[in-house]
Amino acid sequence: MIDWQKTASSVIGEVHRNLPADADLATRKKALRVARPWEFASTSWGKKVWARHSRKYLEKFGLPPLKAKAVDQHLSPLERLMAKAKGGEA
Repeated sequence: MIDWQKTASSVIGEVHRNLPADADLATRKKALRVARPWEFASTSWGKKVWARHSRKYLEKFGLPPLKAKAVDQHLSPLERLMAKAKGGEA
């Protein structure tokens, strides 16, 4: 059985070791695409793990971080339905 986290980390670490220290962001992105193991491209879980590890790596070299999602006003579908029934905004 594959350990997704360790495999992604080790492959990205190997890519990093093989790149020149002054490689730009585009070169790093391309190297990660080329090095991505088949399992990470063919399964939904693999895609998620690879994307997370790739983003974490690329953010160290200039990729802007994702904006945090605002969840303080988030209502579930049931909560929205209840608020709508009470005449509130949803």
